Amino acid sequence: RVATSFSARQFNLLITNVPGAQSQMYIAGTKLLETYAVPPLLPNQTLAIGVTSYNGMLYFGINADRDAMSDVDMLPSLLREALDE
Repeated sequence: RVATSFSARQFNLLITNVPGAQSQMYIAGTKLLETYAVPPLLPNQTLAIGVTSYNGMLYFGINADRDAMSDVDMLPSLLREALDE
């Protein structure tokens, strides 16, 4: 009941972590190089980021409402800069 009492836009950013295997994986004998979680946008949501760990690396899946965030193309490079600091 509490969840239905919230207004339509309580937040505009969702970030979720999907832990993955920490060793090399194969699919039908082919090495899996990367894996991405791309969460769907909920109604009235602006940005959703899925973070996946796999084989000692982190991967970011970004999904955005371009009408609300027209410069989303800049986000991956800005994210990389921030993580490099």
